[in-house]
Amino acid sequence: MMDATTLLHHLACGMHALSGHDSAGPSVPPYPDDTQHALDLVVRECLDHERTPPAGVPELVEWCTDLASERWPYPPAHTGMALVDPVHRTRTRACAELAGVAAIADALMVEALSDLPAAEAAERFRFLRSHVLVGPDTQRELLMKNPKAASVFKFVKALYQPVPAAWVVRGRVGLCECGLPARPDRLTGELVTWCERETCPPGAWVEQRLPAGRALLLHSALRLFVALPSTLDDRVRDGLVATGLPVRTLDLATRRHEVRFPGRAPVSFRCYDRIVASALAIEATADRVDIAVIPDSSTLATPVARRAFADALPPGLPVTLATESELLAGAINDRKDT
Repeated sequence: MMDATTLLHHLACGMHALSGHDSAGPSVPPYPDDTQHALDLVVRECLDHERTPPAGVPELVEWCTDLASERWPYPPAHTGMALVDPVHRTRTRACAELAGVAAIADALMVEALSDLPAAEAAERFRFLRSHVLVGPDTQRELLMKNPKAASVFKFVKALYQPVPAAWVVRGRVGLCECGLPARPDRLTGELVTWCERETCPPGAWVEQRLPAGRALLLHSALRLFVALPSTLDDRVRDGLVATGLPVRTLDLATRRHEVRFPGRAPVSFRCYDRIVASALAIEATADRVDIAVIPDSSTLATPVARRAFADALPPGLPVTLATESELLAGAINDRKDT
């Protein structure tokens, strides 16, 4: 039998792979290998537990809208969380985190910025994090207004893809005011009914709308794991510099930084906008950071989530989970001394 955590990872990989499936929908085979593998694992677990398995991939998708459902042979873990949004039927942020998509984003950024002078790498990074949606006239407009950015776009265009049907409403694609793809109201097209960030309050406005057939979206991994946490990264670094603390960027592609607090050795940190504590613990471990910084409003700032983060760390690994305010205030508990 497979443990619940491993099964959840395979389920997340299967649902994430299905989200990029180029068929007419999840009911149309052939399915991605990861999706079929996830179904096979769930069927085997159900048979081992003498439970009725899902009849196929469409039913597995339905199961993944509620991980706490009694249909599972045992709750896969993370009750109250879904891998597939029950209303919009798209993979969730939690699914992407549990599937390890953040590592894909890092690999894409490392490749995009490798073997470049620091200034040129910084230009590419700024372009990717600030241009989630580009239209057919983007390069021409940039040539007129910002020739340097137009040159950057030529080199990073491969990281943009045609707009998936899931984001098209009445032939157009929009961005929420948070900067991520949105589904606008079908009647007015001005208010967001749901966006990729998933946590924007009702009534958010559509920031940008373009004809979907001629627009390009930034790679989904880069949207969630580069563009989304970039504003947090800016706030934290600017805040530290404003207080007179020296900050040094260790690696631009992965946004790992180092700060020196008075009377202490330098500590490394990275800013994360995440919602799954255990997945973040795995990321922070792989990133070899001392501090994982999250937004003040993050659901991971709760005592329960902090315990889940700590429990998911390898034994003896001193990684601190801190909100941006805690870091800026210097209120960091150095676990190395505990």
